[in-house]
Amino acid sequence: MKVCPRCFNDQEIAQFIITNSKEKGKCEYCSSDSDLLDIDELADFFASLFSIYKETTDGMPLIQLVQKDWNLFPHEQVKLEQLLTDILISISSPFSIFSKIAYTDEIEENVAFWNTLKYELKSKRRFLTDTEQIIDYGWDTFFNVFSTFDSSVNLFRARIHYNEEQEKPFLSNAMGCPKTAYSEGRANPKGIPYLYLCKDIETTFYETRASYLDYISVGLFNVVKPDVLKIVDFTKHLSPFNNATDIIEFSKGKILRDIISKDLSKPLHRFDSELEYIPTQFICEFIRYFYDVDGIQFFSSLKKEGVNVVLFSEDKITCNTVELHQISKININSSSIPL
Repeated sequence: MKVCPRCFNDQEIAQFIITNSKEKGKCEYCSSDSDLLDIDELADFFASLFSIYKETTDGMPLIQLVQKDWNLFPHEQVKLEQLLTDILISISSPFSIFSKIAYTDEIEENVAFWNTLKYELKSKRRFLTDTEQIIDYGWDTFFNVFSTFDSSVNLFRARIHYNEEQEKPFLSNAMGCPKTAYSEGRANPKGIPYLYLCKDIETTFYETRASYLDYISVGLFNVVKPDVLKIVDFTKHLSPFNNATDIIEFSKGKILRDIISKDLSKPLHRFDSELEYIPTQFICEFIRYFYDVDGIQFFSSLKKEGVNVVLFSEDKITCNTVELHQISKININSSSIPL
């Protein structure tokens, strides 16, 4: 069977097909006219990937877990069941696409340690956590996924006007970190200010929980020339098929980053304790000092495809302009939950 690069979201696989293809034609899986390669030529890639799984009765069907964690295939365009079945046959895998699988014990143990650490930080010990154990698990190498921001990158911060008569934007020097009574957040402990920003204006409205008719000042921030910000990027997708990558260690880091990213973006509900902030505050401190970076970037849970940026210091960034906005419309959608 022949497969084409359009059958994959992963760029490593797509480029491999393009580079090694010796024919063009209609793909049997997505019907595209493109470069074709025998599916057996991809066996080494997928034998490595599927080595990180084990079969278990309480696992998730393989076709769901692989797509959920790696997003390898464009669902709408590909005969996914047939393609994945043929891949499994080509590597003589003991799995079928409906086999219930989970990650191997080594990977699951590493990921489970995050839950153990969260419990210890909230309930047992906070300031003398066993950092050596964290390093033994390899966490000092799991967050080395970086992006850089220069002066061309626009970042935004919003502040709600709680005084109804104030219909002028705040001054630029009022849009940075608060100067007194530092409150705590998902990333920063109380008394240690971090600068919370977003990659687009709309996401700032969601992150500030703006309400209908609220007036909001939105500041535009840029990195001060010639500085460059280096941040740990929880939004970046890396391919598991990089030949230089140890697939076990890569998977540990990737899955751990995904879980921590969800915790970072999770909003605190009114009935939650502020103790819920402590584990993500700890991991930000860990990243700040072990990686010597300026901040982190992660997806917003309140705005689809929105991206949040937290900077550990505002020394390299400045607010250039401030605009006044008013919320004119709010859409709330819901779906029923089966009992």
